[in-house]
Amino acid sequence: MFDEGRGGATLRMGGMIEIANGSHESGENALQTLFEYDPSNGEIRWADPAAAARLLACDEAGAAMDRADFSKHVLNGPVPAREAAFDGATKSYVCEYQLKRAHGEGHWVEERGGWIGAGESRRLISILRSTDGEKRRKMELSWLAQNDELTGLLNRSHLRDRLHAALAEARKTSRRCAYLLAGIDDLGAINADFGFEIADEVIVEIGARLSRVLGENDSIGRVAGTKFGIVIADATSATLRETSIKLMNVVRESVVHTRRGGVAASISIGAVNLPDDADEPQGAMARAEAALDQAKRHGKSSWSSFTETTDVVTTRRRNTHMSDVILTALNERRVRLAFQPIVSDLGEPPEKFECLIRMRAEDGREIPAPEFIPIAERLGLVHLLDRRVLELAVNTLAVCPHIRLNVNVSMETVKDPVWAEGYLAHLRAHEQLARRIAVELTETQVIDAIDASIEFVSELKKLGCSFAIDDFGAGYTSFRNLKALDIDTLKIDGSFVTGVASSRENQLFVRTLLDLARNFGMKTVAEWVDNEADAMLLKGLGVDYLQGYLIGKPEINPSWLPSGAPNDIPAAMRA
Repeated sequence: MFDEGRGGATLRMGGMIEIANGSHESGENALQTLFEYDPSNGEIRWADPAAAARLLACDEAGAAMDRADFSKHVLNGPVPAREAAFDGATKSYVCEYQLKRAHGEGHWVEERGGWIGAGESRRLISILRSTDGEKRRKMELSWLAQNDELTGLLNRSHLRDRLHAALAEARKTSRRCAYLLAGIDDLGAINADFGFEIADEVIVEIGARLSRVLGENDSIGRVAGTKFGIVIADATSATLRETSIKLMNVVRESVVHTRRGGVAASISIGAVNLPDDADEPQGAMARAEAALDQAKRHGKSSWSSFTETTDVVTTRRRNTHMSDVILTALNERRVRLAFQPIVSDLGEPPEKFECLIRMRAEDGREIPAPEFIPIAERLGLVHLLDRRVLELAVNTLAVCPHIRLNVNVSMETVKDPVWAEGYLAHLRAHEQLARRIAVELTETQVIDAIDASIEFVSELKKLGCSFAIDDFGAGYTSFRNLKALDIDTLKIDGSFVTGVASSRENQLFVRTLLDLARNFGMKTVAEWVDNEADAMLLKGLGVDYLQGYLIGKPEINPSWLPSGAPNDIPAAMRA
């Protein structure tokens, strides 16, 4: 039934299938061919024998082959759904299985088809296509769901799960465990002296050394750029010092050998006894941070165990002071926006900007966001900052009709019904302007409170806002949650963007994220773009938008912003 005309139809059908699946693959993963099965003689005829030969890993498939001969190529024996279809027991079918390769390996394929015709002309028409590349990508995503890409150790989210399990076991058995936070001392100097790639080698080697001296029931993960979290399954106050010293010694006892020679490295450790000093993972991690800060004040290669007096007085004093600073800055209109451009290509005049919060001290000094946002979250003041940022963004849109803005909101606001409703109410009051706003939440925040996120995003979308996930790739969001959140834009975490032109690993990860975004119909933004080589590569890979210092630094008073905006409420918006 196949002829030259049908061969052309086969190619066109293949093209349509690729587009429908959102696939832009090449090579084996794009390989497919039609075949027809004649039940009267048990013969399979290929529309493209060359493609069939590649799928079956043989020199030549020929135009036709016996059904039984084909079955010999199937790994692990017959596929029930396929056999039932070939026997005429089902009208149509879809199945996935592996074809044999050398050395016992398998190559995943999908087969789908159905019966046409009647009587002697009845035939089974099917498509056989390679899905091996898709399987590999799913395995990579599954691995990245639990592991840090650079070191191969657990990522922060999965280590937190291990810590949760260790705490539960400790409470159940009345045993003690511990959480240690190991920070690499002065990695910035290694970056400056040797470069980021050598610093990465040091991080990998230190992670490997720490892993080697841990017990089989212990867990280790990379929880930040220069920090490793360690769960000790069986520990007491008496053994904690011994364990910490052993870990510090394994790092400093010999230099780290890199491509540029030996590099001396050391770590400091903050330790928390569990469950005595913390009864849940978040508290344990926060207290380990406090203990690590205290250890670093003693100098390199030091350790400190958390106690109730660990930096308590200093922390309280700092919190009280910063609370006054934040509230006064809000009252005196010293909380401001810096606008960073987002463009679809180099040289394009920007019309989209991200609003980044800034705060000016009474003496005119700019206070960096990391100095006040975490404290604002702890003190319950972040709701006020979120609301002020939204107000300033709306004021800006009212006087600048040609631009669109991205605004960040904290999960504390999203989770709080009163503050979430107040945030949404302000958008409802300015619904025409809300349609030019994209609201951003970080991926790790979304994971921690997915139900609240879904409800909040649903209300945003009703108002015409779009929704973006920031720092995507830093955590792991399931396919189900991605679909439920109705995301418009994924902003790729900057750690995978910086230096992407020279990092094959980052290129692979960015390609994977882009494929994921395309399959869900989402746009993508690459953050931290700071050089042209990275920008050109990212656009070549298919990134929709670019953001970073190469495109433009955040500006509090850009040239397009009218004088007095956005602090002054536009006349058209005054009651």
